[in-house]
Amino acid sequence: MTAYLAVLFDVDETLYDRTRAQPMILRNIMAQLPELFAGQAEEEVFAAYERSDALTAEHGLTHGSIRASRNRRTRIFLEELGLNSEAAVEAVTEQYVAAYRCVDTPIDGAVQVVEGCARNHRVGVISNAFPDVQYHKLESIGLPRNTFEFVLLSEDIGIRKPEAAIFLKGCQLLGIDPGQALYVGDSFRNDVVGAAAAGMDSCWFNPRGEPPPADAQVRPVVEIRTLWQLLPLIGEGT
Repeated sequence: MTAYLAVLFDVDETLYDRTRAQPMILRNIMAQLPELFAGQAEEEVFAAYERSDALTAEHGLTHGSIRASRNRRTRIFLEELGLNSEAAVEAVTEQYVAAYRCVDTPIDGAVQVVEGCARNHRVGVISNAFPDVQYHKLESIGLPRNTFEFVLLSEDIGIRKPEAAIFLKGCQLLGIDPGQALYVGDSFRNDVVGAAAAGMDSCWFNPRGEPPPADAQVRPVVEIRTLWQLLPLIGEGT
């Protein structure tokens, strides 16, 4: 592989296991607001949240403030459960945001691999995310902001992956050319395609061994099933 100067990371489902975190977050909300969720089965709550999450997946830049976007998803979530309680929207959103301060669900090896990369490479984060929880996610798994030279979030700068501009912004912050950085992420569309558009090599973190999209016009430089596989690929041993 190329001798890279920097290794840049996605967060959700690459360093932070959001899939594992969500049930823990929802159980916390149900425990904090027992009257609202009385009689609701856990599996129904989980399914309703998944639907609301899917309906607002492209949450960011077009739906106003961060809080308004979060409340929009909460409102859909409650409506999916038949809980048309506008008064509860703000409370549910507040509990959701607060819970991320204490939910520790790293992808296996996340901390050790980032620290391993940082021995001889510059490391940073480029993520589509709201800052009110994304920094908490990293801190909760043992990767505080000062672990990285930068944490670049779409909602802070108004650009979302897979737009090339957000990747180029990361390179600009480091003062390097795109070809000198490797981007590591789990989303083919956002991470592999986006990095390629910026002239950056990508490492596709693909733990389930999914095939690339049938219409894919680009390929990652390397594909890994576990984060631990990254270190020897960039010359950092095991």
